[in-house]
Parts: sequence; C-alpha cells; structure tokens
Amino acid sequence: MKNNILFILLFFTGFFFACGEKDLSPSEPQTFYEFPQGNADYDQEFLAYYEKYNVQFLYKYKESDFRWNVTEYIPYYSVQADEAYADKAFHFITENSFAIWDEDFLRKILPLRVLLASEIYSVTERYDYVYDEETQEWGSVKVYDTTYHAAASGLNHIAFGYTSEKFDQLTENEKLNATGEITKSLIVYAASRDKIEIPTEFSDLFNNSSNTENQGQWGSNGCGFLEYYKNIDVNYDFGLYVKYLTIMSEDEFKAWALSDSFDVSAEWDQSSGTYKRTYLIKQKYEIVLDYFKTKYNIDLHAIGNQASK
Repeated sequence: MKNNILFILLFFTGFFFACGEKDLSPSEPQTFYEFPQGNADYDQEFLAYYEKYNVQFLYKYKESDFRWNVTEYIPYYSVQADEAYADKAFHFITENSFAIWDEDFLRKILPLRVLLASEIYSVTERYDYVYDEETQEWGSVKVYDTTYHAAASGLNHIAFGYTSEKFDQLTENEKLNATGEITKSLIVYAASRDKIEIPTEFSDLFNNSSNTENQGQWGSNGCGFLEYYKNIDVNYDFGLYVKYLTIMSEDEFKAWALSDSFDVSAEWDQSSGTYKRTYLIKQKYEIVLDYFKTKYNIDLHAIGNQASK
C-alpha cells in the first residue's frame, strides 16, 4: 500500500514538472477594495452607478489587478489614474460608450470593474540596423517601441487610459476613437466571458482566413481584418467590427471597409484558372450587423450614424 502511494506521488510530481513553468505560473490574485474609494461627489456617483449596474469604477488599484490572469495583455501596462480626472473619465465612458446600448443589453455585457488609468501602454521590441562611426560597420541594435492605448479589456474588467490631463488634450476625432476603443474592449470582454456568443459563421471565417500564408498573399485586410496585430483572436476581431460600426456612419463605413481597394480577399477558382474575389470583410460585416439586429434588436448602423454627427 505504501509503495502504491509513493508511486502515485512520484507520478503526479513528474506530471507537474512536465507541464513546464508556463503552466505553473499563475498570476497574483485580484485584490478586493473597499468601495467607494473616497468621499468626493463623484464617489457617490460611482456608488449609485454600482447599485444600478453592479459595476465598480476604481481609480485606485494595483497593477496586478490590471494584468491578472490576462494572457492577451501581458505586454500591456497601466499607470493609476490622476484622481482629478476621475469624474471626467466616468462621465465620458458612461455617456459615450455605455449609453449607446439599451438597459438590458448593457447589464448583460458589463464587467465587474472599470479601471481608470492615466495611461495604458504596450512595449514591443524590434531590431534596427545602425552605422557605427567608430567601427565603421553596420550592426543591429534592439529598440523598444511604446504604444499608448485608449482602453483594454481583462478577465473581469475593462480599463480606460485617459484619466489624466491627456483627456483635456484629446481632439474630437481622438475622443470618438476612444469611445470606439471602450466599446471594443467591452465587447471583447463580454465575448471572452461568454456573455455574448460570437456567431459560428464569423468564427469560421476568422479561422479559415487568419493563417500566415493568406496574409502574406493578400495582407491583413485581405484576410478579413479591419486591423491586425500579432496575437489577434476571434473576440478581438469581432470587437473591431463593433467598434467601427458604432463610431462611423453607414456611408463612411461602407466607403472605407467595403471598398474594392480595402476588401481585397480572393481565392483560386480552379474552373476559370483565376483568383475570385471573396469579400471577407463584407461577409463578416453582414454577419455582425445581422447578429445584433436579430438577437438583440440593436441596429449598429443607427448607433454609428448618431455618433458621427
């Protein structure tokens, strides 16, 4: 009996080591804070919103809360809010992005938390070739690029990245894009937590056209992407369509995304011996529009027409 127990222990010990360090590196658990976080007038607004929608707006949080168990945003970082802008950020988010949805749908897709950050940024590395005057030789140098983001989504939260003096410096176009980024983050969060279900037809198009070979031939928009980044998943792809449909008028969206110069996907037609246009972006666009209209009676074009006025 003792030998059997020893064997089982050794087996599971070997199993866990075989899983590798990545599988054995859980992130720090989220911290739960006293709420509201202060006594300002806006804290009472945050509390009232929480009592109505069960979502907390937090301007004090730890970086582990932002990054907790969210592999998509491991390269993302945030800086805590400038509290002087907490009120402006709250009203911007609720009045521009949250308010476009009807009450039932909004309650369905809201996260547990909205983190108010003064900055959200990602860092990527690349190599540049530079000429060294001393050695008179060319060599590679590692360069780090920082990109700032208006919003991001996490496991139980979305985050807004302009809770600072930067908010007052935004142009109208930048504010419209920030609204779209919040909306995209909300949809990505909701889809990742199965609060909404991405249509199978959309997922199939994503899976069938997102391979590297297709992108090398047709480019990212030729594979049905409005935008592309290295680790894009189907939730992010779906969220991008919702973003642009809700901040652009119907005419603007069609003139841009459905134009022959942008929607350039094609596949080889054996019978004719030529490439045949497949219009992947148009196909995805129609699926997204129909999904929201049929399932939730939400007209995304109507939202976009209003936002673009």
